[in-house]
Amino acid sequence: MIFVPAWITNFLLLGNCWLSGYQLVQLRRANPIPTVQFMMVLFCLVMVLLVALYNRLNPWLSLAFLLIAVINLTITMRQQRMLPPRKPLG
Repeated sequence: MIFVPAWITNFLLLGNCWLSGYQLVQLRRANPIPTVQFMMVLFCLVMVLLVALYNRLNPWLSLAFLLIAVINLTITMRQQRMLPPRKPLG
């Protein structure tokens, strides 16, 4: 069994939350709440709480939390590549 410390998983989830929030700001939609980025931010914040509360119960659970964080980060990085290009200054 592999025990993954909570700080590693929480670091990935908070980085994912920041990246999703950045995407949400860059998209500038009229109603940002029903977007995938907003749901990803909420999911990451809830997962940070779950990891902090339940990580020590079972080593397999800590590994599952790490896998969820890595999959989440992969999805968010894929969405980052699909953002429209930034407009040049001037």
